Amino acid sequence: MNKKIIFSGGGTGGHIFPAINLMKHFLDKEYEVLLVTDSRGNNFIKDYSDFRSYILNSGTPTNKNLFKKFFSYFLIFFSIIKSIFIIRKEKPDLVFGFGGYVSFPISFASRFFNLPLIIYENNMVLGRANKHLSSFSKKILLAKKIKNDFLYKYKDKIFEVGPILNKNILNFSSYKKNNNTEIFSILVLGGSQGAKIFGTVIPKTIKMIKDEGYDIEINQQCVEDQKKSIIDYYNKNNIKSYVFEFDKKILNLAASSNLAITRCGASTTAELVHTLTPFIAIPLPNSIDNHQYLNAKYYESKGCCLLLEQENFDVKNLFNLIMETLKNKNKLENIRNNMKNNYYKNVYSNIENEIKELI
Repeated sequence: MNKKIIFSGGGTGGHIFPAINLMKHFLDKEYEVLLVTDSRGNNFIKDYSDFRSYILNSGTPTNKNLFKKFFSYFLIFFSIIKSIFIIRKEKPDLVFGFGGYVSFPISFASRFFNLPLIIYENNMVLGRANKHLSSFSKKILLAKKIKNDFLYKYKDKIFEVGPILNKNILNFSSYKKNNNTEIFSILVLGGSQGAKIFGTVIPKTIKMIKDEGYDIEINQQCVEDQKKSIIDYYNKNNIKSYVFEFDKKILNLAASSNLAITRCGASTTAELVHTLTPFIAIPLPNSIDNHQYLNAKYYESKGCCLLLEQENFDVKNLFNLIMETLKNKNKLENIRNNMKNNYYKNVYSNIENEIKELI
């Protein structure tokens, strides 16, 4: 009988895309896989007919008034009960949690069945759900080494395995990186939900650069209610552009880009590093535990990005930063060379080896 693994993660891209990538890998290895997530996460797997899933409605009790906090705890308790029935029905060999509060109930319920639990942290700070699960997880897998006093007591079960990226991105060396064209191409990524402030600041900045005489194109992710106005602005100013809400072929866009402007989710930044795409990091200022800033600082310390915090994110500062890369051609080349030293090629085999030790 094939081994069965329950994967679980919150419904944002930072949790669900690594889960999907790993599920595809283990499905190819003839494991049985299923996903426990929320309704948002479930929407991401509609194109994967081989994936089965369960939906949990689990709240987060942080930063809420007393009534909402109580209701969140009720949802968590109810989801733990539902998770017990899921485990009893599915009889998995292991539970693998990716973080996010929806991953907590099924991960917590694993202890009632003496099931091995592995948790994975994608960011440079341990998420709150993972923090609560650390004490009874069998292993804690990290995308990158986290310097944290809390984790020291678990050092014997911590393993750095690398970011779980799409295999096409991990094998990016087979693609030709196009950075020698006359047109300077910029890719704008706002995270899985887009970034509204990007739609306000970036178009005006791009026009200023074009007015300086540079041949420039822009591929920009945006929120739905800004799409038409951004397209109209670029068309009016004769700026070559592609404006989108979501694009599955993001690798092609990265491959043809000289520079990216991006939020700092762990998966997005790791993908840009693996595609040798220098980026200006704009961390989301209200991300939980400031994890986006920590992700950005990590790559800045490795010489892989330029950091511009949102409080300083305006047309003038962004213009000056982009012009700096246009005038100093060695700057982007140096960043790309630094990125080559931050590859994690063996993430799937690393994780598979850690799982095989438990089941």
